[in-house]
Amino acid sequence: MLVAAEKELADVLVVDDTVTDRELLSAILSGQGYNVRSAASGVHALEQIKLAQPDLILLDIHMPEMDGFEVCRHLKQSRQLSGIPIIFVSVSDDTDCKVAAFNCGGIDYVTKPYRSAEITARVHAHLQMKRARDRLGFQAGHDALTGLPNRHLLTDRLQQAISFAERYGGQLGVAYIDLDKFKTVNDRLGHEAGDQVLVEAACRLQGCVREADTIARIGGDEFVIVFYDQNCENVATSAMQRILDCMSEPIVVDGYSIVPGCSIGFACFPQDGRDVDALLKNADTAMYRAKELGRNNYQFYTTELNHRVSSRMELEKSLCAALERGEFELHYQPRIELRSGRLAGLEALIRWQHPELGLLPPMHFIPAAEEAGLNGRIGDWVVRAACTQHKVWEQAGLSQVPIAINVSASQFFSPGFAQSISTALRDTGVAAGSLELDLKESLLMQDPTETIRILRELKVIGIGLSIDDFGTGFSNLSYLKRFPVDRIKLDPSFISEIHNHPDDLAIADAIIGMAHRLRLKVAAEGAESGSQIALLAARGCDEMQGDYFSPALPADMCAALLQEKRVLEIERFGMSAGTRTVLLIDQDPDSRRAVSSMSEIAGYRLLEAPGAPEAFDVLATEEVSIVMCDIGMPGMNGVEFLSRARKMYPNIVRVLLSGWSDAGMAADAINRGGVYKFVHKPWNESEMMVMIEDAFTRYENNVRAAGTH
Repeated sequence: MLVAAEKELADVLVVDDTVTDRELLSAILSGQGYNVRSAASGVHALEQIKLAQPDLILLDIHMPEMDGFEVCRHLKQSRQLSGIPIIFVSVSDDTDCKVAAFNCGGIDYVTKPYRSAEITARVHAHLQMKRARDRLGFQAGHDALTGLPNRHLLTDRLQQAISFAERYGGQLGVAYIDLDKFKTVNDRLGHEAGDQVLVEAACRLQGCVREADTIARIGGDEFVIVFYDQNCENVATSAMQRILDCMSEPIVVDGYSIVPGCSIGFACFPQDGRDVDALLKNADTAMYRAKELGRNNYQFYTTELNHRVSSRMELEKSLCAALERGEFELHYQPRIELRSGRLAGLEALIRWQHPELGLLPPMHFIPAAEEAGLNGRIGDWVVRAACTQHKVWEQAGLSQVPIAINVSASQFFSPGFAQSISTALRDTGVAAGSLELDLKESLLMQDPTETIRILRELKVIGIGLSIDDFGTGFSNLSYLKRFPVDRIKLDPSFISEIHNHPDDLAIADAIIGMAHRLRLKVAAEGAESGSQIALLAARGCDEMQGDYFSPALPADMCAALLQEKRVLEIERFGMSAGTRTVLLIDQDPDSRRAVSSMSEIAGYRLLEAPGAPEAFDVLATEEVSIVMCDIGMPGMNGVEFLSRARKMYPNIVRVLLSGWSDAGMAADAINRGGVYKFVHKPWNESEMMVMIEDAFTRYENNVRAAGTH
């Protein structure tokens, strides 16, 4: 019988298309304590092996679909599976068949009918040899004390990683780690205590990195970590700090508390070396620099990256101190209701009053706060600061509108987030309806199921909810109807050119229409011009937020705005309907005089613009019946301008003016710009006046037709 350890470990796969043979072999080996699995074909065997690798295979030669030779060749071609010993079994005692079995990778050959003692002996012998080979292989590539890969195996894995990164354009990092006080431990407590420290250090290092990364002990108290497919700077600000932190925890050896600490040098592929020797040498050099700078720190081989990471670490330390010293403050940007022009809410935006750098916007410190794990604490501060400020304004009798705050993913998904919001409201005495949360679209899609649960908790409390930066997160729109939100905020990237780019206008139109059908309000962020606001109001957007009305203001200036009860004069953006209007874009003085003279005679209103940008502003804020533009406008030619105007304002009648005749150019203008007339300069005044009258009639018919749909 087998020893207990072998019984637990030995997993044998029997592959044979004959049921009685499979059952017989399974009975023989199971009776000896082996764990036996079986497969009725070669295909089925390969499927089983992919799921769980056996220690040994008994493989029949003659099977349909895929014979034993083919199965064996397939396994031997795999680096992972090639070491599995294969014993061929067959009714054939033919010498050629045996030779073929050994040539394709078989380790033994047994003929049917089986003899129990022979099968048991051969299986046992080959399993023993496999275990011996495995032990030798492990010992050759691993450190005997810690069980980690040794220098030989590290070199092999690092070379493979470099080859992969070169082929696919990836990066990798190499950290060279040296324990700072290891010699002292050996000298004072002896080598046995030193070994305990090394084993504990190895365990801690394994807990600091991903399972896929390689950790090796290359001698003495020196370790190397290979970070696969990692951006080097990101590794430095996360994994390196984790290693320093865990190595700063005491290790108790024979009643003595030892804090070993470590110095780390870091090198990146490809910038710091393109081969194994260069990367290890440069990481080692950086490690010695870390020791020179006082130990218990890490340094990069690249001076520039050293400086950048050092600056980031200083920033993270300053952020921690800023919370304690009260250096953060909130500024508030109004959100305006586009139908009435009145204040609809405020958005609280964090600022850092840095003692040396002055007032910093969030883009200068929030990413660093996220990497340092401070976003949760900063987010909690923002919630309470906003609630406290709302209470101050409430007690002062100022306009009561909700304050919206931005929430990070780490804050939102932290345990008990909804309860923390409820507690902040209770502690500050602020009603739930006075607080709104702005949640980025990408945040909501990280874990939609958990998101829905948390959103429902917040809605039960009575918190208003908005999806921020909508349109940039590539979300699954099927979730939009399931998220219990009140508002979506159009990302500023769609607003900046909404008045002069048909694609942005089309996207805004689609989002506004979709949101209203889902009974959601739409707020446009980043509105900075009257033409943008006019278009948004005309397209049914509910609210706007941007510098056109007010930038984000500190609390005292925002209080003055609330006291003033300032409103946005929406009526100035209303279009004067019913007036026949021509917009002329032409820098030719003769053309401008001629059109002006005709307008005085015919009694229509004439507006002029020097170029395309100004013309788009006019179209956004005025009801224009006819656009007449010169083909040679500066910046954007007349054909491109009319092509955009056609998509954005399809009812307007478009006329292209040109001082030269070109049939191809005229055809392009008509095809792209939907041009009603192509007029050559100089024109006949009476014919032009007839054309303009026809164009007005055409515009009015277009408007009536659009109104019936």
